[in-house]
Amino acid sequence: MKKAFAFLISDWQRCLMVMFAGIFLLQLVDWLAKEKNVWLPETVLAVKFTILAVFIIEIIPRLHWTLRGLLQLLSVMAVTHYVLETKGINPHLPLSAYFSSEWLDNLVQLTPYLWFALGTWVVYLVTLWWIEAKWRIYTLLVASILAIAIRDSFSTIFLWPEAAVILFCGLFMLIICHFRQLKRKDPSAYDYLSEYPGSIALPVILLVSFTVLIGSLMPEINPLLTDPYTAWRNMRGQPASFTTGKGIEVVMQTGDSSSGYSRNDQSLGGGFSYDYTPVMTVETDHRSYWRGETRSQYNGKGWEASDAEKRAAVQGVRADTALPGDPKQAGSQLKTIELKQLVTLQTDQVYPVLFGSLSILKLQDVDGSKNGMDRFLWTAANGELRFNEQSKQPYPKTYTLISEMPIVDEEGLRKVPMDTPNRNELSEYLQLPERLPERVKTLAAEITKDADNPYDKAKKIEEYLRYTYPYTNKPDLSKGRSRDFVDRFLFEIKEGYCDYYSTSMAIMLRSLGIPARWVKGYASGMLPPDQTDMMSGYDPGMIDPDAGGVYTVRNSDAHSWVEVYFSGWGWIPFEPTSGFVMPRAVPTSSEALDLSTLPALPAAEEVSMMPDTGHFVSYGIIAVVIAALLYIGLRFEWLQLLQEKLKQRRALLLKQKVIVECEKLLRICRRKGYNRMEHETMREAMQRWSKQSKWMKNDLEYVLSTFEKAKYSKAEVTEQDWQNTVKSVQHLRSQL
Repeated sequence: MKKAFAFLISDWQRCLMVMFAGIFLLQLVDWLAKEKNVWLPETVLAVKFTILAVFIIEIIPRLHWTLRGLLQLLSVMAVTHYVLETKGINPHLPLSAYFSSEWLDNLVQLTPYLWFALGTWVVYLVTLWWIEAKWRIYTLLVASILAIAIRDSFSTIFLWPEAAVILFCGLFMLIICHFRQLKRKDPSAYDYLSEYPGSIALPVILLVSFTVLIGSLMPEINPLLTDPYTAWRNMRGQPASFTTGKGIEVVMQTGDSSSGYSRNDQSLGGGFSYDYTPVMTVETDHRSYWRGETRSQYNGKGWEASDAEKRAAVQGVRADTALPGDPKQAGSQLKTIELKQLVTLQTDQVYPVLFGSLSILKLQDVDGSKNGMDRFLWTAANGELRFNEQSKQPYPKTYTLISEMPIVDEEGLRKVPMDTPNRNELSEYLQLPERLPERVKTLAAEITKDADNPYDKAKKIEEYLRYTYPYTNKPDLSKGRSRDFVDRFLFEIKEGYCDYYSTSMAIMLRSLGIPARWVKGYASGMLPPDQTDMMSGYDPGMIDPDAGGVYTVRNSDAHSWVEVYFSGWGWIPFEPTSGFVMPRAVPTSSEALDLSTLPALPAAEEVSMMPDTGHFVSYGIIAVVIAALLYIGLRFEWLQLLQEKLKQRRALLLKQKVIVECEKLLRICRRKGYNRMEHETMREAMQRWSKQSKWMKNDLEYVLSTFEKAKYSKAEVTEQDWQNTVKSVQHLRSQL
């Protein structure tokens, strides 16, 4: 055993150089693995095993270079075969199959993964040749750290651990290279040191290790000067951020980003300022959310595309032709309504998808034409209508979509069992990070302990998030300590915007075994002011909150929500964000229409038709019965009930009068320069006016309290309330 060990370390400098070169290359592989849509996990695994196999064969001493190369070539092939067979990509084949008459056909099955493995082998050998000289090591070290630093700064990828390991390997390679040169130039001095290796090895190891350890433990502070990267992000209206050593992205309060559709969701959080720039108008016959993309891979900081999403099948699109449905929706009991949307872009920005209601059925036309459909790709699994920028065609200015909006049947969904039969197909929507704090799972279980089906559990989590955590576009990030984004929101920051709510709901559901995915796009937007002003003067119960119209969608409407999968039904959207309301799909079948229209039509027909003379006796009997009922009603004081109804009717009229009086006050204030902002509620506007002109405070507070009582409360509005409201409005009008 001792002889074998001595034989192995006879050229310890080379063994260490090979080892540190391999560790160095592994850091570059980890970098590529973190990049989006660059390498598949199977490729990363094959490359890492290749580095390990080449290292083991490379440190075997006294092998002829031809034999060493042959062994490494065979090991690369074996590693690639093993990875692909383990991952289920290739069928099981014995290694002897590569030495049979069909060896060429079997080798083809290893491509393209084999090319990456062979390329890694060549890069490893070139790296070993390159690090023979100190100046080459310095060049490699500086270039690598500089590239990693730039990529880490100008992206959300966290690469500082890789940079630290590369620096560690580089320092040791420089030391080993120094001893190699010493051995060649002064053999006697080297022989003396080799007799007492501990006298030099121990101080070197301690010095390098101590330096790296101190660097990793240094406290993290904000930069004192504005660096070019921060200035560049501020110029683009993005948050000036840096990433901590714990992998938490911190947004500096000196430069909040503006609201809008996000392109990179790998690191969520921070704050933003509202940008009310119009993005598009959507002419539709029903309010909806305008869905963009979905994400299913949660990395502890945000969302990224999963392996299945990266390999999702895409299909071409034809004008006015039904798009294939999601295979997971096959045999669904879900009922839908057909929804048409005419989308008109108000900006020249290019988006990765076309926005539309869940779920898109067909693309009717683009820019008023049936041509140019080859620039779009359909992914049925994600329900995304992607725009192919490589087609060299412009992003459309207008397009018309037909969607099938789901009707939520709560009673039917409550019958869905907890055990999902096709869990393997839905594994990407059940994914959780390895380091998800246990208290997140505990909270989800505690909230839903009284629910016995997936739908009620989802509703309980949705309501808990909506009513527990306040909405703000600038959460206090200083409260956050946890590495996990969801854990920080639920237990530390306890406030936030849509990304906080939606991500938390998706992860909490997954912890319960309920498939969920994260969706981003735009909220409904707003109808034109003239239409909303007209609607505001009427009883709220008479207004359809999901009415159709031409909705203006702005950057401030950028939003995220959750879709939950129910076996036998498919994907159902949920809205956990406080202050937001998910659009409701109402059935438009003939049966539903008959219920609302049939009672009125026969009465109109009967009034317009003269009865036959043969029916006079029947009408006489009916008249006698009515008279008798009236007498009994008066006799048993039913008149009081009628009076109560009339009183309620009068109270309803008084409520409408108060609302109309408040609308009159808004018009008066608008003419006098007191404008109600588009995003403000009545309370927010009047509170702002009270701070602006304190003499108005008492009258405005009374008008506001009466208005809220009339519009939102079940309490009755008295005649005195209405008269006092009129007096307050008249007083404000005279003083303005």
